[in-house]
Amino acid sequence: MSSSVKQDSGRESFVKGTLLLSAGNLISRALGLLYTFPFQAMVGIAGVTLYQAAYTYYALMIAISTAGIPVAVSKFIAKYNALGEYGTSQRLFRQGMKLMLATGVVAFFLLFFAAPWLSELMVRNSENNQQYIDSLTLVTRSVSFALLLIPAMSMVRGYFQGHQDMAPTAISQVIEQIVRIMFLLSGTMLVLFVFSDSEFVRPLADTLGGTAAVETTELNGLKVLAVTIATFSAFIGAIGSIVVLAMYWRKRKDIHRQTDNPEGTPVRSMKSLLLELLSYSIPIVMVGLSTPLYQFVDQLTMVNTLLNAGKSVAEATSAFGFLTGNAHKIVLIPVSIAASVSMATIPLVTRSFTHGDMDKVRNQVNHIFQVSFFVTIPAVIGLVALSEPLFGTLFPGDREGWVYLLHYAPSAFFLAYYSVAAAILQGINKQYFTIFATAMGLLTKVVLNVPFVYALGGIGAGYATIAGYIVAIILMVWKIQRALQFPYKQLLRRTILMFAMGAAMFVAVYGSLFVTLNDQPSWSNDIVATVVGFGIGLIVYGYLGWRSHLAGKLLGKRFQYRRKNNAN
Repeated sequence: MSSSVKQDSGRESFVKGTLLLSAGNLISRALGLLYTFPFQAMVGIAGVTLYQAAYTYYALMIAISTAGIPVAVSKFIAKYNALGEYGTSQRLFRQGMKLMLATGVVAFFLLFFAAPWLSELMVRNSENNQQYIDSLTLVTRSVSFALLLIPAMSMVRGYFQGHQDMAPTAISQVIEQIVRIMFLLSGTMLVLFVFSDSEFVRPLADTLGGTAAVETTELNGLKVLAVTIATFSAFIGAIGSIVVLAMYWRKRKDIHRQTDNPEGTPVRSMKSLLLELLSYSIPIVMVGLSTPLYQFVDQLTMVNTLLNAGKSVAEATSAFGFLTGNAHKIVLIPVSIAASVSMATIPLVTRSFTHGDMDKVRNQVNHIFQVSFFVTIPAVIGLVALSEPLFGTLFPGDREGWVYLLHYAPSAFFLAYYSVAAAILQGINKQYFTIFATAMGLLTKVVLNVPFVYALGGIGAGYATIAGYIVAIILMVWKIQRALQFPYKQLLRRTILMFAMGAAMFVAVYGSLFVTLNDQPSWSNDIVATVVGFGIGLIVYGYLGWRSHLAGKLLGKRFQYRRKNNAN
């Protein structure tokens, strides 16, 4: 088989795996966004803020407890399978599972008992905050139970990914989200509308503040109890995911049978293997921690800065909810595509790098960046153009929050760029530089957050996040170029083309709003404007991508433009 055919085959395999993970991530993210609409309608922006605040602490503990090991395992397995050392991969996986089970238990106890202290940090600059602290403590403790399952579950996903089997991860993500959302919405409705006056629920609600809204927080006991049930859904969803992974485990028996190393293979000690695994995982945990740490900075400084600026607890926490609970979830949909590219990237690039095929590594890196940008650039531009009707469609009761999406939408491109660049550094064994780049970005966020919030209000925190990721990206791109002697000319030229196609799309989409969006928009009007704008954007960008041959070059022959031959 010629090298060009092998390259095409590898590219098709990469695109297939990426598309599968992208589909799973997109469906999961879309479901994670869509449930927010009925959930917010029931508990209000104050309830969503409470939910999001607890999830920020939970996300931090997930990143710490897994320590990047599941993703590192996918790289580890890909490396040693490429060397034919299947037994080495299996031994490491078994030890890693034990470690993940232990860290999950430790993380649960830490979050459960630290919840009161963590809750107090968020609204420390207000005197009327005790009810909010007590509520957040309860909700945080509820979500902490999921930590008992998530680390081990993530480890199994990493195992399948290391064998280039993306289906278990994609399917389990979707099932986890479906089970979680069904429990969340049904539990919330039962508490608020069915059993609100029952002998069991009513006394609990009274102990949490009664059924009348507290003026300083816009919460009442029933809503706090509903949010508590909602956060516990993370534990229920994890059970659904584990069931799916167990089914795939039984089906993929051929993977487990690959347990023997070739004769003459060096016997590697478990200590050396664990040290190697940790060398992979430490940089990964920094990447995994980046988003929750950015939100943690917002949680510590954004609300308190707004309180110092004269805002009430309700106003300050609502701003936090609009940015991190609403806008951020919308932004994560295009970012999830880049996350899928990243997950598929590490084993792929690692295999080529292990074999010393640097030309192939450079081609893969170039292709990875372009596929990611091709999808995320139009998504970001579309979010900016449709921010008002889209936000009104999803959150009709809180339509004024659309300005947070307008200003925060560009962060999707930089989040995607950061994710892919970090994965590439991991694949070429430059993972420790990721720690430095991420730390510099986070430091930028810390330095700029308070002055930006003072100057711009709640949206200032979004711009501080963008600035932080830009700093990290600049450092990462510089390192990739130094390590690979990577030629950026084609990437830069095609990226400019993508932005040009995106600009044409923006004109068409934004222009459609002058026709579809009324002066006094309603929910139905927002839906029509969003659907029409989305359709126009998809047609314009899709046609330009197809007609320019870019879609065919990046996504395969199915998307290739072919000129019709004129019959003479």
